[in-house]
Amino acid sequence: MELGFDSHTMSMVAVKPSGPNLLVTPDNRQFKRCQNGTEYGVCNWLIPKHESDHTYCFGCRFNRIVPNQGDTELSSNGNRKRWQRLEQAKKRLLYSLMSLNLPLANGWSNPQSGLLFDFIEDTDELKVTTGYANGIITINSIEADDVARISTKFALNERYRTLIGHLRHESGHYYLSLLNPQPNTRRELERLFGNIFEFDQDSYQQALDAYYQNGPVENWPDRYISAYASSHPLEDWAETWSHYLLIVDSLETAAEQGQIDPSITDQDSATQIAAWRQLAHQLNQLNRSVGMEDAYPFTISATVEKKIAAIGLAVDALKAFQPKTAVGC
Repeated sequence: MELGFDSHTMSMVAVKPSGPNLLVTPDNRQFKRCQNGTEYGVCNWLIPKHESDHTYCFGCRFNRIVPNQGDTELSSNGNRKRWQRLEQAKKRLLYSLMSLNLPLANGWSNPQSGLLFDFIEDTDELKVTTGYANGIITINSIEADDVARISTKFALNERYRTLIGHLRHESGHYYLSLLNPQPNTRRELERLFGNIFEFDQDSYQQALDAYYQNGPVENWPDRYISAYASSHPLEDWAETWSHYLLIVDSLETAAEQGQIDPSITDQDSATQIAAWRQLAHQLNQLNRSVGMEDAYPFTISATVEKKIAAIGLAVDALKAFQPKTAVGC
């Protein structure tokens, strides 16, 4: 028997071989392996047999560019391991988005509002910048290399830098592009974050340049979840969105592991943040006991708590967004 993820039931299922690339569960449900699992060992998501026209699972259909897996120096130097780590983080993000019932369609089936991922390595001709634009989240695949990522973390004086953190942050930019809230919600978001609904490339770039040249604004912890969040309203939104996903995902995991009352995951934002503060403190103390850095090196101020609650309002507003192609197609 082996385990695979069924994206339709949002659960891990036990399966065993039952013919060429065919798997069956103890209750006789039939699945196929994702091609990225059979060929490269980077995916354990399953394809229901009735989706026989697909060779890739629901999660892998969001890929546009993946790390080079050919017979090259790049491949022999760890690109398979990088892709495995990138897929792990991406699949965890997709699970969170699906759990929140957010609109989620890939850009192949829905070019107008779908999402795709590019995992690209630097070359002599191309220097890759992690970011989001026009429905595509780009991650420099070097971020999946622990040494390189930690080196960048210290070079930029960051307290937290992870693959899942990058993906959560960039997904915030994507969902902002879909967000069309009711007037009351829009006013609340603009009151807390600033003008996040009108984008001007020149002023945005100037703000980022000023941040990297001068550092964060004075007393930024009072108003922002991270130093980078203080660079521009769009980055404040994306950083806060990222922490909202982190908190929701972590509380669900803690509940599944019996660490907190499962009912907390259905409570209001204030209750969830209170539970997360306590859980994060415990995590940090445990990490210190085994000689590691704090797992959550952030402080949620009163202002940031209001921003996180506002992200919850945005999530509710996004659920009304209906892409032309349904999830799972």
